[in-house]
Amino acid sequence: MKYIFYTIILILIGVGTGGAQNLKCIDASKPGPVVISGQLKMGNSGPEGKELEVNNHYLTLNGKPIIPVMGEVHYSRIPKEQWEDVLQKMKACGVNIIASYALWIHHEEIEGQFDWSGNKDIREFAKLCAKHGLWFYPRIGPWCHAEVRNGGTPDWILTKTNLKDRSNDPVYQQYAEEWYKQLGLQLQGLMYKDGGPIIGVQLENEYRRGKGGEAHIMWLKETARKYGFDTPLYTVTGWQNGSVPPMEVIPLWAAYPDAPWADNLRRNEDKKDFLFKKYRDTDAVGDNVQQDRGAYIDYGAYPYFTCEIGVGVMNTDHRRLQIGLRDGLGLIMAKIGSGSNLPGYYMFAGGSNPLGQLTTLEENREETGYYNTNPVISYDFQAAINESGRLNGPYHEVKKLHYFLHEFGDRLAPMVPVFPEDNADFRYVVRSSGKAAFIFGMNYFRHHQLETQKGVQFEVKLAGGTVTFPSKPITISDGAIFMWPLNFDLENISLNYATAQPFCHVGNKWVFIEDADASPEFSLKAEGLSSVTASTGKVKEEDGNYLVSDIKPGVDCEISLTGADGSERKIIVLSKAEALNSWLLDAEDGGKAFFISDADLYANQGNVFAFDTKPNISVLKLNADGDQNFEKYAYQLPEKQLQVAVEKVELLQNAAFLKTSAVDVLDSKSILRHRFFLKEFSLNNPSEVKRAQLLIYADTDCKVQLNNRWVNQPVTPGELTMLDVTGYTQKGENKLMIDFPFEAGDQAFAAELQVEHFNSNRIEFATNQSWLMKDSYIYPSFLTGYGGFSAPEVVGRREIAGEEQLANQHYTFSLPENYADGLNNVYLQIDYTGDKGKLYFNQLLVADNFYNGDLWEIGLNRLHLPLDAQPLKLEISPMPANSRVYFDDELAQEAATKALVNKVSLVPEYRVSVAF
Repeated sequence: MKYIFYTIILILIGVGTGGAQNLKCIDASKPGPVVISGQLKMGNSGPEGKELEVNNHYLTLNGKPIIPVMGEVHYSRIPKEQWEDVLQKMKACGVNIIASYALWIHHEEIEGQFDWSGNKDIREFAKLCAKHGLWFYPRIGPWCHAEVRNGGTPDWILTKTNLKDRSNDPVYQQYAEEWYKQLGLQLQGLMYKDGGPIIGVQLENEYRRGKGGEAHIMWLKETARKYGFDTPLYTVTGWQNGSVPPMEVIPLWAAYPDAPWADNLRRNEDKKDFLFKKYRDTDAVGDNVQQDRGAYIDYGAYPYFTCEIGVGVMNTDHRRLQIGLRDGLGLIMAKIGSGSNLPGYYMFAGGSNPLGQLTTLEENREETGYYNTNPVISYDFQAAINESGRLNGPYHEVKKLHYFLHEFGDRLAPMVPVFPEDNADFRYVVRSSGKAAFIFGMNYFRHHQLETQKGVQFEVKLAGGTVTFPSKPITISDGAIFMWPLNFDLENISLNYATAQPFCHVGNKWVFIEDADASPEFSLKAEGLSSVTASTGKVKEEDGNYLVSDIKPGVDCEISLTGADGSERKIIVLSKAEALNSWLLDAEDGGKAFFISDADLYANQGNVFAFDTKPNISVLKLNADGDQNFEKYAYQLPEKQLQVAVEKVELLQNAAFLKTSAVDVLDSKSILRHRFFLKEFSLNNPSEVKRAQLLIYADTDCKVQLNNRWVNQPVTPGELTMLDVTGYTQKGENKLMIDFPFEAGDQAFAAELQVEHFNSNRIEFATNQSWLMKDSYIYPSFLTGYGGFSAPEVVGRREIAGEEQLANQHYTFSLPENYADGLNNVYLQIDYTGDKGKLYFNQLLVADNFYNGDLWEIGLNRLHLPLDAQPLKLEISPMPANSRVYFDDELAQEAATKALVNKVSLVPEYRVSVAF
């Protein structure tokens, strides 16, 4: 190619837009991999014509290579009524395998009492996946982790004296087998071989015992099969000395953008997972167990699949992280470029922990001895779909890759990675079949600003010759993540290369997207073409090729190709912003349809819905054929204004002041008498008391007795006092008595008993006329009885001193009547500073948050509660100044020491059915 030759000469003498030469050379001319089939001992591959099979490199569906996308969402962490919404959003992002832990403790918290109702109805969840054309991949433990209490193992298992959990101990096996049996009954008839959605199961999780754990994994596999799990795939996690019985299970791999479990307070800057590499394992997941990297797995025998790539991570008590929009894309591109043929995400959709009957169900260091303390409720995970149900920024970033994999995965899957020797300064890799290839580039690294690479060109040797591109050296800026095709077939027209990512193919339209700062260019073989024109840029024909360069991406950017046979094709090149707003959805006729909209879209049974927090929604639809590329559909919905008034609650605001003085003048007849107050209350919660506090303000000395035991803590007259009475409370009926020796004058007190159970239920008993009063010289006693009490006298409020010592801040507000009418959802946004936030509805904790500097958002649909005009209580606690907590955001760390709510807002979300 003469123009390539001249370009290289110019580069060598330092001429061109990019400056000095920075030529990246790689030989990718060797043929594709040796495919070995049948060596992996998997289950039934499914019905005839739909066989799902696996070889040592990739999956095939009816013999055709595929690269599916797997995303994790936990059915038991989302209200059943919201399942369909989240599944449709996952599918709209290109996820077609729904993975979910089946968490034992969620289903059998109490021994022998299984619960498969409501959001624990795994069978209905699996059937809903099938309804929407999604495969289901249950991860059935028994131990799962998932930041759940005991990793999902019920407490009652671990409290048994003669049992060794997660082993072939016969006692443990008995209980684990029953768990598998119950799961099998729930999912009976839903296996892939039966026409159902279940294509595989994961056994155990993070079973890092090497060869020593293989016997247990084999027992789990045999037991799963015994109870009906006959599936095309059996997998385990392979990282860090994983237990992988040879050929019996497929090891899956992981990578996360940061380590919320790390046992330090340092910024995590050494993230090798953003590199293209031959090694599949990771140094940075779990507790850093290290083994010889080739000691226990023959990589060549197994395909390279992942199950835990994080577009986000959770926040823990000791590490508050902010994950970048492109961190997840960087990780998954690194894996795909390195040869992975199944991207699997954890978590793809966040959720909320259900509350147990006996305890909360989150991972908690203090109660269970695990690594982390996580929020009681929130499992947002900074996922692609937030806990609120809203689409997060990373959702749009990874969507671009998913569409490519669905459209062109059959081309990529058989290609092997070829790693260059000069991969130090600028990270790139080529996946090649020998004849065609894709080049993956990465100039991105979390927490680092990378050097801009100037004067870059690539020289890739393929079986048909060497391709040098682009035509002029370019600059690769910090943050660039890209994937470009070489020898890419456009229906019998050959694209030599493009410096833009293929996106999808609809009708006679081929959509590409800009994914680097350099202007995209396309080189096409002239053979088979009669003409090439472009709406922007320049077209040059030379040496049997058309070069289209200097184009400006956008919806109006098209390259028109006329074949020698008169056929017409178009290449549409979208900008980075338009790529983020692009959607490839199921069409009503069973095909596919392409849209561009800054609203969010999904399809349900062929109908397309758009939803946005703005009432004006517009959608561009690509015409599959014809001259006009896009049709516009615009909707103006009635705007709904929602206001919420937040009131700060003063301590003891809801407590009545009760008169404690009984005489005007203290004399010899009254000086030894007392005024006693008695509050009888019931604690019949199934959970034990975790914390009980008595907040009291009294003008005069007093003593407190609870359940016939005097509380050995002083109450300071004239100041607010908090007494810890946890050890004095009991299940069932309780008696609280406060003793005031007679004093003359106008004396009073107010109090509030706050009781929190281990299942997070919180009950408050504030002083009122149910706190009965009695004047007596004789102390009431359980031995002599508590007769003679009557209603107390309520008096005016007092000025309270000492409130500043109790720094938790409390707020209350109510949602407007019919706030959700006519809306798709309403998001409650809380702009606050502090350590942690908790939101209560009556006695229930319904949402919580570990502050990291970001806005706290709650999707009210996800709460699934009757909230119209009902009071909600918000508690914000400050972080002590000497707390040992790491923050990505240093300003947030300083702000966290002050508990303050800046603003509470309601954001409506509108939805419209797009009519074509």
